[in-house]
Amino acid sequence: MLSLGTLLLGLALLIIVALVVALPLFDRKTPAIELPSRREALAQERRAVISAIRELDFDYHTGKISAEDYKRLREARVARGAQILRELAELADEHGATDVEAEIEAQVARLRKVATSDGRAPARAVCPSCSRVVGADDKFCSQCGRRLQPRQSEAVASAE
Repeated sequence: MLSLGTLLLGLALLIIVALVVALPLFDRKTPAIELPSRREALAQERRAVISAIRELDFDYHTGKISAEDYKRLREARVARGAQILRELAELADEHGATDVEAEIEAQVARLRKVATSDGRAPARAVCPSCSRVVGADDKFCSQCGRRLQPRQSEAVASAE
């Protein structure tokens, strides 16, 4: 039989171990899992629906499911996918253009406003062979491959 001292020591150790294990459960200041935003949740569900449709197509083509089941299941998944896309579009309309779209538009506007040193818009160079717009530093046309003549300013700079 165990002595009273051994029994109390074992009980004390058990209480200490239980407190050490349970302490992190009581010390939470933030939730353990951050819930995704509505947009993130819809995007995740959209990926899951696309994956399910691909798997369903594969199963049908390998003969694992019948044509009737395939048609019914695929229509349901496609309908859910369309509903998700509508909800994502509504969220985009509510919040306006996303930051990425605004950044792209700003960069396009900057590129369109490129001006020469005297403030005029640069003349657009075109390939004499295919009439494709070419860049100021291009030596060959990206469409037809024709060698482009150096610009007048480059010819003057090379003559000096």
